[in-house]
Amino acid sequence: MRAAPLAPLLLLAAPAAGQTGAPPVSIVSPAPSAVSVTVYRAPHRGNEPIARDNPQGFALISETRTVTLPAGPAVIRFEGVAGNIFPESAIITGLPGDVREKNLDADLLSPRTLYDRALGRRVLIRRTNRKTGKVEEEQAIIRSSAAGAAVLQVAGGQEALRCSGLPETIVYDAVPADLSAKPTLSVATDSPVARTVTITLSYLAGGFDWQADYVATMGGGEGGKDGASADLFAWLTLASNDVTSFDGATLQVVAGRLNRQSPPQFGAYQAGSLRLSCWPDPDYATHRPLVNGLPIFTSVPPPPPPPAPMMARAGEMDVVVTGARTAALEQLGDLKLYRVPDRVTVAAKSEKQVAFLDNRGVKVTPLFVSIISYGSADGPYLTLRTRNTPENHLGAPLPAGQVAVFEQAGARPILVGAAPLADKAVNEDVEVKLGTSPAVNADVTELATRGRTHRYRLDVTNANPWPIAYEAKLLVGDGQRYTASGARLTKRDGKLIWSAMVPANGSATLSYAVTEAP
Repeated sequence: MRAAPLAPLLLLAAPAAGQTGAPPVSIVSPAPSAVSVTVYRAPHRGNEPIARDNPQGFALISETRTVTLPAGPAVIRFEGVAGNIFPESAIITGLPGDVREKNLDADLLSPRTLYDRALGRRVLIRRTNRKTGKVEEEQAIIRSSAAGAAVLQVAGGQEALRCSGLPETIVYDAVPADLSAKPTLSVATDSPVARTVTITLSYLAGGFDWQADYVATMGGGEGGKDGASADLFAWLTLASNDVTSFDGATLQVVAGRLNRQSPPQFGAYQAGSLRLSCWPDPDYATHRPLVNGLPIFTSVPPPPPPPAPMMARAGEMDVVVTGARTAALEQLGDLKLYRVPDRVTVAAKSEKQVAFLDNRGVKVTPLFVSIISYGSADGPYLTLRTRNTPENHLGAPLPAGQVAVFEQAGARPILVGAAPLADKAVNEDVEVKLGTSPAVNADVTELATRGRTHRYRLDVTNANPWPIAYEAKLLVGDGQRYTASGARLTKRDGKLIWSAMVPANGSATLSYAVTEAP
């Protein structure tokens, strides 16, 4: 009868429901059912082309996934996220409970991580016998990390891998369980009830970039004599240096520059290669005498890479061209968003081009332009000029990129020149600066100097059998005053402009004076 008082103590010691102390259930989401990729241009790239081996832009990636949750705590492993994910930016909506913890599983299966995890373990060394030429296997223990040389302990002592000059490799007995073959984001959550939910995972990732690539084909005329129109076609060129592919994604790109200060360094999954150092003499004996128990190593260049396959490549990137319908323009605050109408695959380590603009008969004015500074002139550069208006068969924002200009020469187009193009708004002047011509020259001669006034003469000659339009842009410094004799100067964009038509096989002259401030 004295056992009764123990009942309250037993109740206190019994675990409450949902607090068993058991580890949380692990749930794997292998891939998204739908994905959206929005790419932002590298903020500080300027007019330079995309750095294809290391794109410095970023992307907003939104994935739709369906997971089945148990009641209570659980850890969801989202496999196949971007390798360059910024885990701190991840937003998850649709979970019945709160997210208590987020982790980026940074150990991706690669030659380097596989080697590092084998440190101190027994492996097989497969190599070619120097005397017999036969392939042999020998047990060894890895005694060094992947930063430098591979030091192995074998039956005969210690040696370094790949120093004999003959093929040598490591054979592992298994893959460590904690090495994932895909980039993985883990989140800890707690669901009040068991249920199947559809969630949205959104995050930022580095290693992406995009630009517009324009192809202008001049219509008619030779060398600018009467080539007053051009067919303008443009691609959205998208580059990804990430290790993850996004199949059948909805794709958007954003034009304009975001103020992104000190972006974090990308490449959580990029350092997976295994590069080992060795002695410079490949004929030196494999078992070299040791110093303090370790061999002395000197770095040598890695062996040359295997030949690239017979396909178009940009660095290490596959290039894919998609002749899709043109992208649709949308307003995104002060930025512009171009939405690709067809689903595309943003493949790993690749470059993709999607059509987004096709304007025929764009009205352009070919002319030669020089920049005049004091007594010197550059160029003249052949320049195509137009205004971004519907009257000129344009009238939509033009994102920054590169312009290649072609002209028909018989049955084939010939490249005339290529130049960068900055972002151009509607009703803004558009100029494409091409190369110089040996038939058009501009020279400045200093005539006289009196006090603070310098007098010059600009001579423009045209050896073409047709007249050309010429424009001189005179740079005006602080306190300077320009005057011209018998010519009219206009002002545009802070520069004084002199325009002239130079006749065929003729010349034109401008006499001007520059007066310095007192």
